[in-house]
Amino acid sequence: MCKIFKIINSSRATARRAQPFPKGVYDPESSAAYYAARPASVAGRAAEFAAAGLGFGSGLLLDSLTGSTEENSPRRAKELTDLMVRLGPTFVKIGQALSIRGDLLPITYLRALTELQDSVPPVPTEVADAIIESELGRPVGELFEEISKKPIASASLGQVYRARLVDGPEVAVKVQRPGMDELIALDLYLLRLGAGPAKEFLSLLGPFNQDLVGLIDAWGEGFVGELDYRREAANAAEFAEAIARTPLGAAVCVPEVVAECTSGKVLTTEWVEGTRLEQSTSEDVTTLCSVAMSTYLTMLLEVNILHADPHPGNLLRTPDGRLCILDWGLITRVDKEIQVTMIEHVANLVSREYEELPNELTKLGFVPEGKEQEIAESEVVDVLSDVYSKWTDGGGAASIDITYFVNKLQELGGQYGSIFRVPPYFFYIARAFVVLEGIGLQNNKAYSIVSECMPYVAKRLLSDRSPRIASALERFVYGSNKNLPDRTVSIDKVENLTSGFSNYRTATVGLLKSATPDEEADKLVVQLAELLVDDGDDASVGAPPTPLQRIVVDELAKVLGAGARNTLASLGFAPPGGTRWSVIAPDEADAKTLTAASKIAEMARPRTEALLESFRGLQTAEQIRVATKVLQRVWEYRGGLLRTGGRVAAKLLSQGLVRLGKDLLPEQRPEKLGSPSA
Repeated sequence: MCKIFKIINSSRATARRAQPFPKGVYDPESSAAYYAARPASVAGRAAEFAAAGLGFGSGLLLDSLTGSTEENSPRRAKELTDLMVRLGPTFVKIGQALSIRGDLLPITYLRALTELQDSVPPVPTEVADAIIESELGRPVGELFEEISKKPIASASLGQVYRARLVDGPEVAVKVQRPGMDELIALDLYLLRLGAGPAKEFLSLLGPFNQDLVGLIDAWGEGFVGELDYRREAANAAEFAEAIARTPLGAAVCVPEVVAECTSGKVLTTEWVEGTRLEQSTSEDVTTLCSVAMSTYLTMLLEVNILHADPHPGNLLRTPDGRLCILDWGLITRVDKEIQVTMIEHVANLVSREYEELPNELTKLGFVPEGKEQEIAESEVVDVLSDVYSKWTDGGGAASIDITYFVNKLQELGGQYGSIFRVPPYFFYIARAFVVLEGIGLQNNKAYSIVSECMPYVAKRLLSDRSPRIASALERFVYGSNKNLPDRTVSIDKVENLTSGFSNYRTATVGLLKSATPDEEADKLVVQLAELLVDDGDDASVGAPPTPLQRIVVDELAKVLGAGARNTLASLGFAPPGGTRWSVIAPDEADAKTLTAASKIAEMARPRTEALLESFRGLQTAEQIRVATKVLQRVWEYRGGLLRTGGRVAAKLLSQGLVRLGKDLLPEQRPEKLGSPSA
């Protein structure tokens, strides 16, 4: 034990004097300088590469010479998977990353690599104990009252023990395998050296426009980032803090980090009891799949920290019905511009509005700037529109799955390489969605991941104040008629929005089973108030209305105006024929407005009746408590209600003046305007 401890301390001292990545982040230049002074290490590992790859390469060559490449493809795919496991953790990670790269490997290989397990035999426990003591500076027995004799899980980078803190709770202790930083750095160095010749060779076999050096560098950033467990702890803490500020905070959790027992190579977190989400038989698994979808969309489009390793083992259902996300070593971040564009894009997908697709593809990084017209004239838009429509219909693998979708994107990239490409960040997103779709399909064969995006998209469309989201909301609600003066809301789209928002609320707030009826009523009033009126007297005096509030004011004024004109007509006040004095004569636009309002009211009736029925089922004392709570909350929003009422009145007056102008201007225009010289 002492000998092991001395060896580790010696290697740590050497590492401090010289490291391939002295700043703790991936740097190919510092790595090249480091290994230029260590030719023996480079030659030894290169020999391992050659020995391991020789048999596999010979098999591929033989298949090509005998014309049996396609026939032997499943066998070679299995051999490649086994080869990556033998070569160690760097290649296990690469295999997982390649499992969704249809542009680099045939589909048979992708399927085999998807099954690649990040699991290898553990190092001896005495080695792990020595690392813990070296990293944390105290004997294992002083840190933990008890600790499992063997690891409960063993992955390529580290292994996990179940322990109990001295006078504390149960914890999970993850210990990094010795020498991982050196091994991964050396592998990346050798891969980068071989990237240039490999690209030239592959180009001889056919068109090949992949930036292999850039691909390896992207892998390197992620792999090296995973080696620092303090960074993983910071990622988890950042997500926990961010998600707590959203409605999902009550439904989603991460294991809390024990800071005093955490270092660069040891990570200690609270022990979380739970069942893997895809293995759970609980009735709320489908709801938790929606929670998971909303959580990943929130990460991607709102809090800017996307968990990029969502394999099923990292998604747990806790005994209290929450979603727990483990392992925050690998994350990615997305630019704010791309976040907003994605919201617009998903809203258009769900509503089957594809006119903006070329511009959206450019903003998302799929199309170089200035190539929008070429993309619009190519088959790319038609192919994607067809794929999107099938995907939105549901059925997942029955019609189209995400792997197929990514492969289709890669095919388009190969065919239209000068005007269409798949940006690197997209592969991390695809990796997350592949797992989520797979879990969803296990519980519902008609699962549609695009439709499952709708709850979160509805929440953003209804609450975000940004001008671009406002435009997306109008396009979603009114379609191509959004700029017409007599535009009418689409009932189907309104139902999509309301049901999506309701599902979002059910999947988040609805999981709080301990909430009392008055608390539930209070939350409902707050949500409705924040959506439909100003946010409160203190914060929103003088604040502009949200995009949704503008639409509500506009539509409510149109309904009131149309209702008033219908009433006047029924009393005989409207002129015969309605061709003059349209300010009081109902017209076709009024009929459409009232029909839409009637359908919306009918759509809301079942939910309203359910709420009333639930209220009637309460005891009298409970009814009084709920009513009091609601009235108190409504009183708090009285200023916002008055301002909204004022806006409706102003809009009603404005609409009336427009109608009056239509009556007066046709006769007065020639007299007032005269000739151009007047």
